[in-house]
Amino acid sequence: MTALEEKLARYTAPSSATEQDKQERAERMVRSALDGWSGLSGIQVRYLLKGSYKNNTNVRADSDVDIAVIHQGFYYYNDSALYAADKIKSSGVSGFHYSGLDWRSELERALRIKFGTDCDTSGNTAIEIHENGGRVSADVVPSFEHRHYYYDIMGKVTFRSGTTTPRKGGADWAINYPEQQYENGVAKNDRTGRRYKQLVRILKRVENDLVATGAISPLPSYFMECLVYRVPDGKFGHAGDTPLTSDLSAAIKYIWNATAPGADAINWHEPNGIKPLFGDGQKWALEDAHNLALKAWQHLELK
Repeated sequence: MTALEEKLARYTAPSSATEQDKQERAERMVRSALDGWSGLSGIQVRYLLKGSYKNNTNVRADSDVDIAVIHQGFYYYNDSALYAADKIKSSGVSGFHYSGLDWRSELERALRIKFGTDCDTSGNTAIEIHENGGRVSADVVPSFEHRHYYYDIMGKVTFRSGTTTPRKGGADWAINYPEQQYENGVAKNDRTGRRYKQLVRILKRVENDLVATGAISPLPSYFMECLVYRVPDGKFGHAGDTPLTSDLSAAIKYIWNATAPGADAINWHEPNGIKPLFGDGQKWALEDAHNLALKAWQHLELK
């Protein structure tokens, strides 16, 4: 086994047992703070774990917990793809108390009581609970169900269900599909003999190394998951003395070629299979993926 293969094997490790305990404690504390809050009385709340914690792609430098807190009294929707006769007449309103940013404000009040100055409400989307010695940081995302309506191949009205979150400071809303992301990630991990999530952790740690050396600016850890997800299944599963090195080399080559100007990546979607990976509203660009592939190749001295 080469020195690089040994390094990559270390990089495949998920969060340590101690970190996992802290993640679970952060999750429990958030649930406890909200379950006991009088302002939520009579509201049906759903907690949805998401992000690298839920998807088991955590690494030590990115071990926070993401929790969507979903108000289930009603839902928001997009029916722009439907003909006038098929437009949605109701959003299932049922005894709701808060809508839009009012939901966020109520969650902020509950979390401040529980966490005091560790509750950071300055972000536009998530409410951050800062880490301490007994827990990791937690991003609490005030959310509602979002339904995107469309016609299926038989012409029947159907919808994709996701989450939507109002951002502070304007009419902008973040729409995501975390459950589809999770299901597709599990399926790809199974198809690739568990190599998919191993390579996600490797690329996340390589990105951390590149940031530490000043080679690139920080990128969201989810971006690495998206890029590895787009690598075809056949690029995984190398055997021999350096299987991880061979898998990573094949993946980085593919990402590099696919993200060149005019190449296929412009049409890629996130692991949820719904949202375009590149374009308006994303925190990254095609050039970031192309540069990351180049810098990772050079940093690891791949051949």
